[in-house]
Amino acid sequence: MSERQITRDMHRPSEQDEPMHRWSMTIDGETVSELWVATDTGEIMQVETPREHQRQGYAAALYRQAATEITIYHAPASHRTPEGDRFARSVGGDALPCRYGCCTDDEE
Repeated sequence: MSERQITRDMHRPSEQDEPMHRWSMTIDGETVSELWVATDTGEIMQVETPREHQRQGYAAALYRQAATEITIYHAPASHRTPEGDRFARSVGGDALPCRYGCCTDDEE
Protein backbone atom coordinates (compact mmCIF):
# COMPACT_ATOMS: atom_id res chain seq x y z
CA MET A 1 0.00 0.00 0.00
CA SER A 2 1.25 3.51 -0.86
CA GLU A 3 2.20 5.91 1.90
CA ARG A 4 0.41 9.24 1.45
CA GLN A 5 1.61 12.18 3.55
CA ILE A 6 0.65 15.85 3.81
CA THR A 7 3.19 18.27 5.27
CA ARG A 8 3.15 22.02 5.89
CA ASP A 9 6.12 24.36 5.91
CA MET A 10 7.14 27.89 5.03
CA HIS A 11 8.89 28.21 1.69
CA ARG A 12 9.70 30.72 -1.06
CA PRO A 13 8.43 29.76 -4.53
CA SER A 14 11.35 31.80 -5.91
CA GLU A 15 14.03 34.10 -4.54
CA GLN A 16 11.91 37.14 -5.46
CA ASP A 17 8.87 35.92 -3.48
CA GLU A 18 8.09 36.33 0.17
CA PRO A 19 7.88 33.12 2.21
CA MET A 20 4.49 31.41 1.95
CA HIS A 21 2.66 28.62 3.66
CA ARG A 22 3.12 25.48 1.58
CA TRP A 23 1.19 22.24 1.93
CA SER A 24 2.67 19.32 0.01
CA MET A 25 1.35 15.85 -0.62
CA THR A 26 3.82 13.08 -1.20
CA ILE A 27 3.13 9.47 -2.10
CA ASP A 28 6.00 7.09 -1.51
CA GLY A 29 8.37 10.08 -1.38
CA GLU A 30 7.19 11.67 -4.66
CA THR A 31 5.56 15.13 -4.47
CA VAL A 32 2.21 14.86 -6.24
CA SER A 33 0.68 18.25 -5.35
CA GLU A 34 1.48 21.55 -3.62
CA LEU A 35 -0.74 24.37 -2.36
CA TRP A 36 0.84 27.81 -1.73
CA VAL A 37 -0.89 30.40 0.49
CA ALA A 38 0.16 34.00 1.21
CA THR A 39 0.96 34.53 4.87
CA ASP A 40 -0.45 38.07 5.07
CA THR A 41 -3.81 37.56 3.33
CA GLY A 42 -4.49 33.81 3.35
CA GLU A 43 -4.95 33.97 -0.43
CA ILE A 44 -4.20 30.85 -2.41
CA MET A 45 -1.38 31.93 -4.69
CA GLN A 46 -0.67 28.71 -6.53
CA VAL A 47 -1.67 25.08 -6.80
CA GLU A 48 0.78 22.76 -8.53
CA THR A 49 -0.07 19.22 -9.53
CA PRO A 50 1.91 17.50 -12.29
CA ARG A 51 -0.29 16.40 -15.19
CA GLU A 52 0.11 12.70 -14.39
CA HIS A 53 -1.32 13.30 -10.90
CA GLN A 54 -4.19 15.64 -11.80
CA ARG A 55 -7.86 14.76 -11.27
CA GLN A 56 -7.09 12.39 -8.41
CA GLY A 57 -8.21 14.71 -5.59
CA TYR A 58 -4.74 15.53 -4.30
CA ALA A 59 -5.05 19.33 -4.53
CA ALA A 60 -8.54 19.18 -3.01
CA ALA A 61 -7.14 17.16 -0.10
CA LEU A 62 -4.48 19.82 0.43
CA TYR A 63 -7.13 22.55 0.35
CA ARG A 64 -9.22 20.74 2.96
CA GLN A 65 -6.18 20.22 5.20
CA ALA A 66 -5.04 23.84 4.88
CA ALA A 67 -8.56 25.09 5.68
CA THR A 68 -8.49 23.17 8.97
CA GLU A 69 -5.26 24.91 9.96
CA ILE A 70 -5.68 28.55 8.83
CA THR A 71 -8.28 30.73 7.13
CA ILE A 72 -7.66 30.59 3.39
CA TYR A 73 -9.27 32.35 0.45
CA HIS A 74 -9.42 32.00 -3.31
CA ALA A 75 -8.40 34.90 -5.52
CA PRO A 76 -11.25 37.05 -6.90
CA ALA A 77 -12.86 35.20 -9.82
CA SER A 78 -11.58 37.66 -12.43
CA HIS A 79 -7.99 37.20 -11.21
CA ARG A 80 -7.98 33.40 -11.59
CA THR A 81 -6.64 31.28 -14.40
CA PRO A 82 -9.22 28.96 -15.98
CA GLU A 83 -7.65 26.09 -14.02
CA GLY A 84 -7.72 28.11 -10.81
CA ASP A 85 -11.37 28.96 -11.35
CA ARG A 86 -12.26 25.29 -11.87
CA PHE A 87 -10.37 24.42 -8.69
CA ALA A 88 -12.11 27.16 -6.66
CA ARG A 89 -15.53 26.10 -7.89
CA SER A 90 -14.73 22.45 -7.23
CA VAL A 91 -13.55 22.80 -3.63
CA GLY A 92 -15.77 25.74 -2.65
CA GLY A 93 -14.78 28.30 -0.06
CA ASP A 94 -14.63 32.05 0.14
CA ALA A 95 -12.81 34.40 -2.22
CA LEU A 96 -11.13 37.67 -1.40
CA PRO A 97 -12.58 40.86 -2.86
CA CYS A 98 -10.45 42.65 -5.43
CA ARG A 99 -7.94 44.83 -3.59
CA TYR A 100 -6.62 46.63 -6.65
CA GLY A 101 -9.67 48.52 -7.90
CA CYS A 102 -9.54 46.78 -11.27
CA CYS A 103 -12.76 44.76 -10.89
CA THR A 104 -16.41 45.70 -10.84
CA ASP A 105 -18.62 44.17 -8.15
CA ASP A 106 -20.04 41.57 -10.55
CA GLU A 107 -16.51 40.42 -11.51
CA GLU A 108 -15.50 39.59 -7.94
